[in-house]
Amino acid sequence: MALRFIKEVDELSTESCEKALGTKAWKLLWLKLESKTLPKEVPDMSWAYRNLAKLGGWKDTKRTGRASIKALWEGWFKLQTILEGYELAMSLDH
Repeated sequence: MALRFIKEVDELSTESCEKALGTKAWKLLWLKLESKTLPKEVPDMSWAYRNLAKLGGWKDTKRTGRASIKALWEGWFKLQTILEGYELAMSLDH
């Protein structure tokens, strides 16, 4: 998972998160955690890092800006569950 290296490699933070998450996944993550409509441009990897970590229970209580691998994985698995539920719901329409 490229997101875990985001704090070590500055070039990664400006790349599109669509490379790591995919179109449906980042949109579902946005709708789950942001209270705004979808943006016109795809968010960067830094946004994906923070929000996957938040989905995994990370609160940044130490104010380091670094999420644990466990929080990232928990967020990743929750996002995959959301994505699976979305795809299942979409398949009911057909």
